[in-house]
Amino acid sequence: MKFLITGHSEFSIGMQSALAMIAGELEDVNIIPFLAEETVDEYRQKVAAEIQMFDQAICFTDLLGGTPFKTCVEFSEGKDQVFVVSGTNLGMLLEGLMMRNSVTDPFEIAETVVQAGKSNIVLFEKNNETEELPEEGI
Repeated sequence: MKFLITGHSEFSIGMQSALAMIAGELEDVNIIPFLAEETVDEYRQKVAAEIQMFDQAICFTDLLGGTPFKTCVEFSEGKDQVFVVSGTNLGMLLEGLMMRNSVTDPFEIAETVVQAGKSNIVLFEKNNETEELPEEGI
């Protein structure tokens, strides 16, 4: 199953770079940045060509209602196994990568990654009883 990451400017490039740093080499993860110097029509052609290449895919976009989101929605219509997610964050992409080899239903993966994305959005609250954070990160 393919993952397509797209968004304004270098959003998808940054997401791909961060994923590769954490997860290593990425297979079946394609990016399409919507660059400032290209027209909407040029961008639409790139997305159309990419989505037409696969039957099962999840398109990860940056902003609900933005051009990348609307374009992916447009070209996913009529494709029962292509889903579009907005508000993409790194946590949801990592969750999706981990699920891809064991779950074959793209809708199930899309639902799960949306929940993972939401659970990765938190406000750290300071209090008098501050817990120590681990020294090492991911």
